Amino acid sequence: MMLEELLAESPVRDRLQYERAIAFSQLGDRLFDELAAKIATRRQYRLLFEHTLKPELFQQIRIAAAAYISACLNSPIILSEAEMLERLLEARSTLPNYTGTGLLMPKREHILAFNLFQKSVAEAFYQLGANDLIDAVDLPVNLRMVYGKTDAKRLGLPFASSKCHSDVWAGVAADATVVVLPLFGDIDNITIEAGEMPREMELQSMQVMSDFDEGRDIPMVVSYTEAQLQHGTMYFNDARGLHQTVRRKTEGLRISVDFRFRRKFNEAYRAMVAPNIGGIEEDMSVPYEDWLKVGKETLIVFDETVKQAKKRQNADAPVPLYTRGYRLVEMFNF
Repeated sequence: MMLEELLAESPVRDRLQYERAIAFSQLGDRLFDELAAKIATRRQYRLLFEHTLKPELFQQIRIAAAAYISACLNSPIILSEAEMLERLLEARSTLPNYTGTGLLMPKREHILAFNLFQKSVAEAFYQLGANDLIDAVDLPVNLRMVYGKTDAKRLGLPFASSKCHSDVWAGVAADATVVVLPLFGDIDNITIEAGEMPREMELQSMQVMSDFDEGRDIPMVVSYTEAQLQHGTMYFNDARGLHQTVRRKTEGLRISVDFRFRRKFNEAYRAMVAPNIGGIEEDMSVPYEDWLKVGKETLIVFDETVKQAKKRQNADAPVPLYTRGYRLVEMFNF
């Protein structure tokens, strides 16, 4: 092929790629708009909407979360928020089930408390009004603790949340929606900032990276500055969005629950993205109907004990982004 023909083909190829990228972005917006129409109590941004929970639902989750955290702290009673936060600050370096990525991971000793926590989140989610659109949801949900004080080692982890990123870069499905619900602590000074990349970059950016730093040249061109974390409000962020943890103080901590879900009726959208190969994380999702059964008909069982976790922690094992290694058992299969 002559040089002139190659040069003539290049603009055509670029235009087709641009049109495909815009088509992907617009289809993603339509699908996200459908979710927002059913769930949102507040919508200000293209890739983010909010749902403020009924107070009784939020209180149910907070009590269950406090019971689980108290169990992790070996407390025989459910601690008050103030005492719980104080003890977590003291125990940070000695909690064997607290990971460098901020997860408080359940162990065998915490099975019952965690199942009640998982169930409380599922019951609140079920009441949002979009059940006909939900296909699969992460199991288990993540109880995340972010401390104001951190160190260079944690900040330097490949998938440190303080780096601006899309969850897709760690292997999360490109069609996923990320849900975050702040529960306790300082959400004003240990917070999350979110925004969006240029539309035309979304499709090409839906790929796995070995470090969030690989995406540092992808700019956040719109910043969701008015989206301030509130206790009791669920935040729904399209996986195309960018976000990062921001620490404005070096003391205190923030506790939240997060998970991801995939919706139905988006086959064409899923087909536009190349399959993720080699992601740091396996697919954590289970069918929605199975997710809703946990704590009611099934139990999620974690076989690793606190003692085993401590031994693995001392061995400097890799830090996981999400909880793995569980079994689902039928509750009434005697």
